[in-house]
Amino acid sequence: MTIRTGGCLCGARRYEVEGDFDGVWVCHCSLCRKATGSVGNAILIVPRAHFRWLAGEDHGVTFALRQSYTITRCKTCGTPLPAETDEKNVYVTAGTLDDPLGTGIKTHMFCASRADWDHDRSDVRYFDERSD
Repeated sequence: MTIRTGGCLCGARRYEVEGDFDGVWVCHCSLCRKATGSVGNAILIVPRAHFRWLAGEDHGVTFALRQSYTITRCKTCGTPLPAETDEKNVYVTAGTLDDPLGTGIKTHMFCASRADWDHDRSDVRYFDERSD
């Protein structure tokens, strides 16, 4: 079985997930856009039995924005990390994984809430690497 690791920017929180993914879910609701400062929140739905903390399990802070919406971040660097409020699944923030996923986006949710700038212009530019 495939095991992938992930964690926050500063390395204080580390986790592993077991198994393969059938796709990434991207939520475009206004809460996810505000929480990430981006187009939305990209997550992987992982059965709880396939998720394990390796380090820093207690080094997170959870913000309960609504009864049905929470976000957990590293206390040191602020990276949004897996949400564990569901009894059956852990919602892993896809961008925090270290390893390739071998899949793409499966579902876009709450697209009616999508930001008006969430699209590529006809003159979009692409860069393969960061230029310092």
